[in-house]
Amino acid sequence: MPTSASIAGRTALITGASSGIGEAVAEELAAAGASLILWARRGDRLSALAARLAAAHPGLAVSTAAVDVTDGPAVEAALAALSGSTPIDILVNNAGLALGKDPAQALRLGDVETMLDTNVMALVRLTRLVLPGMVARDAGHVINISSVAGA
Repeated sequence: MPTSASIAGRTALITGASSGIGEAVAEELAAAGASLILWARRGDRLSALAARLAAAHPGLAVSTAAVDVTDGPAVEAALAALSGSTPIDILVNNAGLALGKDPAQALRLGDVETMLDTNVMALVRLTRLVLPGMVARDAGHVINISSVAGA
C-alpha cells in the first residue's frame, strides 16, 4: 500500500464504498489527502458518507455515483463520465457479497452466479478498464478486497 505522503493528491476509486470496509477505506484515504470517487448501489448512503467526509476534511474532493458493478454498461458509462477528471491512481475493488450458507450440493445456482458476477467478474471488468491508464502513466495501485465467501 502506498504511504500517506504518496497518497496525498492522488485520486482513488472505491467500489462498495457505502458501508463496511469500503467506507473505512474511504475514511482512511480522505485522512491521507486523496481525492475520492465513491461507488456503490446505495446512493443515499454514499451521499451521506461524502457529506460526512467533506465536513471532516475541508477541501476534500469527493464524488459519488450509484453504480452496480455487475452492470457492465453502467460501469463503462460511470467511467466515461469521469473522463475529464483526474486519472484514477488507486482502484479499490471492494464491492462484494455472500449469499447462502448451504453446503455446495444445496447451493442455488442463481446465488452462485450473482456472487461470481459481483465478487469476480465485476472486479476483472473494472480493473481491465482502469488499468490501461495506470500502465500508460507507469503509476497506480489496484487493491482487491476479498470476502470469506471466496474461501
